[in-house]
Amino acid sequence: MIHLVRDSRLIVAALAALAVSCRPAAPPAVIDPGMAACVSPDTVVLAGLDVPEIRTSPLYQKMPLIAPLLESLHDATHLLLAFDGKDLLTIARGRFRDAPAGWTLVEPALALSGADAAVRAAIAQHQRGHGSPSRLLASAASVAAGKPIWIVAPGGVALPLSGNAANLNRLLRDSEFAAVTAALGPRIQIEATVAGRTPEAARDVEETLRAMLAMMAMAEKRESDAAALLGAVEIHREGRTVHAGVSATADTLGKLLERLSR
Repeated sequence: MIHLVRDSRLIVAALAALAVSCRPAAPPAVIDPGMAACVSPDTVVLAGLDVPEIRTSPLYQKMPLIAPLLESLHDATHLLLAFDGKDLLTIARGRFRDAPAGWTLVEPALALSGADAAVRAAIAQHQRGHGSPSRLLASAASVAAGKPIWIVAPGGVALPLSGNAANLNRLLRDSEFAAVTAALGPRIQIEATVAGRTPEAARDVEETLRAMLAMMAMAEKRESDAAALLGAVEIHREGRTVHAGVSATADTLGKLLERLSR
């Protein structure tokens, strides 16, 4: 009888161990938790970059605002760029033995660059283990998986933009969040998602987006490739969400980005 009890316990223990070993592993976080813990609650624009994938893309040398940054960070693997409306904080994950020049090492393989006050606040926040409000990070996580380039902003904010770019604030005014992603390959697939606060707001967002693209296409009419690209953007609305997408060559997209950055 004693042997039967002992054997039963062994069988139960073996079955429990088997159940644990067969349990599916938790999926990896879409956004690195250590990097996310550095993002300020005041962030109004958050962008992510998969550095190795970008470096192997034909678009790499055609990104006037990004290429110089990546050139200075040879050991970086991922970047988060967090803008609070005034200052930009850059958060880098990489194979850093020491802090890159002009950067501050938070922990092994995690470095920060930005205004002194922003860096100090990010370090303190990282030590507490608290990052940006879950809404912004959740919005980012909903679009960032598998995308080497992504950018997201919460709704109801006014960004310090001028010229045609100021029209983006009209999109954000009536939205819960807006996001743009890029998938890299022989052709670059650009996708934008804007979640309206209401179905009526989503309709206004769609109309505003169509008008913005039409105006941009007219401004680029001398550059037929760029005008054709803007005219090829497909837009559709599902309930409160507006989707837009277009496929482009690195050369055409690079030329458009260069002119828009002037």
